[in-house]
Amino acid sequence: MKVFTGLLAVVLMAGLMACPTAVNAQDNADPEAIVVTVNGKEITEQYVADETQKQIQAQARQMPSGMEINEWMRNQIRIGVVDMIIQQALIEEKLADKEIAIGDESVQEEIAQIAASQNLDPEQLQAEVARYGMTMDDLEKQIRLRLQIEALIEEEMEDNDIDDEAVRSFYDENPQHFEQPEQVRVAHILILTQDKTEQQKAEALRLAEDVLQKARDGEDFAELVRAYSEDPGSKDQGGEYTFPRGQMVPEFEQVAFTLEEGQISDLVETMYGYHIIKKRDHIDAVKRSFEDAEPVIRDYLVRQKRGRFWEDYIEKLHADADIEFSESEKQLRQSGAQPGGMPQMTP
Repeated sequence: MKVFTGLLAVVLMAGLMACPTAVNAQDNADPEAIVVTVNGKEITEQYVADETQKQIQAQARQMPSGMEINEWMRNQIRIGVVDMIIQQALIEEKLADKEIAIGDESVQEEIAQIAASQNLDPEQLQAEVARYGMTMDDLEKQIRLRLQIEALIEEEMEDNDIDDEAVRSFYDENPQHFEQPEQVRVAHILILTQDKTEQQKAEALRLAEDVLQKARDGEDFAELVRAYSEDPGSKDQGGEYTFPRGQMVPEFEQVAFTLEEGQISDLVETMYGYHIIKKRDHIDAVKRSFEDAEPVIRDYLVRQKRGRFWEDYIEKLHADADIEFSESEKQLRQSGAQPGGMPQMTP
C-alpha cells in the first residue's frame, strides 16, 4: 500500500537493506557532537542516530529472514538520512522566510483522504504507518511539510500553464496510454500435469475428459471450477481471466480468441496441463477520445512541470547554502564511495 506521497516524503530508504540487530556506524560518537551545519543550523549526532535507526528498523520489517547487512550498507543508510535532514532543513528555512503555514484542519483532511483512498479506518491507518517505523505524529509532520511545499511551489513558480499544443502532442505521440487492445474474458478449469509421472498424466487426462463432459451436459461451470480446477490464480474468481493477445501461453490464447461467446472448448493442452475454456465475453479494441483524455493529460503535464521546477529549486537551495560536515562525517562519506561488499544470506 502506498500511503506516503508528495514531492518530499520522509525517506524510507527503499532498496537499502538493514537488519534488526544493525547499529549505526557512529554508535560510539558523542551524541551532542555536530554532524553537519546547514546555514548555521547545527544537526547533532543524536538526531542523526535516531533518524537512522528509524530507517534501519523500517527496513528490517520488509526484509526476508536470514538476510544480513554489512557495514558499508549501514553507512549508506546513514548518509541518505543526513542528506534528507539537510534537504529538510533548507526547505524549512525557506518556508519560514516565506511565512508559509498549514493549519491542522488541512492536515487532518489530507489524512482522512489517504485513509479513504486505501479503504482504511483510523486504527488500520495507524497500524500501516507503524509498519514503516513511524507514528501518526510523524505522518502529520510529513503531510504538513508536503502541503507547505505545494504552497511554496505555487508561490515561487511563475509559469504553471500547459498550452493546448503540448496536450495534443502528448496525446498523438503516446497512443499506448489511450488505447485498450482487443480482449477476451474467459473462465477455465485446469487439471495439472506439470511435474507428474506418465501414469499421473493419464489419470489427469481421464479426469479432464470427465469434467469436460459434465460442462457440456450443462452443469454449472463455476461449480465445476470450484470442484476441480487446480489453477490457484483464478479458482477463487470462478476461473476467470480477462486478457489481450500476448499474455497467455499460445495454445490457450488461440482457443480463447476463436471461441464464440458461451462456447466451451475441447481439451486444450499446455505446458501446465489440460484446460477447459468457456468464452464469457469479447471486448473490442477502443481508443479514448482526445476530449475525454485532455484533462487527465493536462494534469499530468502540470505535475511533471512542477516536478522539474522543484528539482531545480532544491538544487539551487543546495548551491546557495552554507553546508559544513564534521571531519568524521566527511571521512564516512569518502569511505562510503566504494562498496565494501553486498549483503549476504546467512546459512
